[in-house]
Amino acid sequence: MNYYEEINNEKNIFASELKEPNENSFEFELTICTVSEKEENVIINGINIGPARRINSDQNCNRFKVKFENYISYSVIDERFDKLTENEKYSGNRLRIYSDSNFLNYIKADMNASSDYPGDFKHYAFITLNHIINVASENEPEIIKLN
Repeated sequence: MNYYEEINNEKNIFASELKEPNENSFEFELTICTVSEKEENVIINGINIGPARRINSDQNCNRFKVKFENYISYSVIDERFDKLTENEKYSGNRLRIYSDSNFLNYIKADMNASSDYPGDFKHYAFITLNHIINVASENEPEIIKLN
């Protein structure tokens, strides 16, 4: 995967533009942003909800399109609800490739997908600041740098 290491080593990644442009294909964008060091109080409707850091996601941020030409399954989770599990095995940090995961176990248990049909497949996970995107696919994604 082109740009794998560049994205994998970042910590301020946001996902956007999640869509299925064609039948059984899936794509989304990743934006690498900068986050200010200074915290500011966030006020919504006159209520101070506490300190937060400002996110810069302007045109100077690196953006990437991630494309799966086909997939077996995918899930998108609000990052606040991700359940960290110690028994899962993966390589990577922000872009993970799992050899053993609850998502793979779910696919094998609840779907007609195995090494026999459609063939060997992997679990790819994209850990962003707003979403966890899990994709089971026979093929690795194509990653295209947009700027």
